[in-house]
Amino acid sequence: MTLRIETERLVLRPMLMSDVQDLYEYQSNPHIVRYIPWPARTMEQVKEAAQKTIDTAKSNLQEINDHIVLVWELKTSGKVIGQSNMGLISKEHKTSNIGWVTHQDFQSKGYAFEATKSLLAYAFTNFDLHRVIADIDTRVQISANLAEKLGMRREGTFIEGEFFKGEWCDMWLYSILKREFSA
Repeated sequence: MTLRIETERLVLRPMLMSDVQDLYEYQSNPHIVRYIPWPARTMEQVKEAAQKTIDTAKSNLQEINDHIVLVWELKTSGKVIGQSNMGLISKEHKTSNIGWVTHQDFQSKGYAFEATKSLLAYAFTNFDLHRVIADIDTRVQISANLAEKLGMRREGTFIEGEFFKGEWCDMWLYSILKREFSA
């Protein structure tokens, strides 16, 4: 089964190699990937990462480290303008993490909210999840704002909690429970 979620303006779907040019536009931008776990990528690195994602991504979260990566395709043009990732981090505690990245030309237009809200709804409905978390670098207030708009709560601040791209950074932990999201 191919995972596909439609929203008002987007189709969330698995990544394809035909998406590489659109992916390159934001994955090569140092400002966009500053707080993302990969460096600004060359076209060859985008192709390699896309192939790896295609080869390893799942359509379900059943086992630890299962992960879903969905691109956000504009319904109007077919252009990929961002992506969501979700991974199962605890089967016992029914916990997943979630993350997102948006193309620089499409930020602050509600696309990340639309995509992430739809993915959360899908995940809580179709997977055995109790809790979804987001780890957000404290320097990325826009992501924290998005988490809060989604109904996630800030549960803690981890001071120098992660060594990331050559420096210690502070991290916020955001979370939402299934019953909170459903309400």
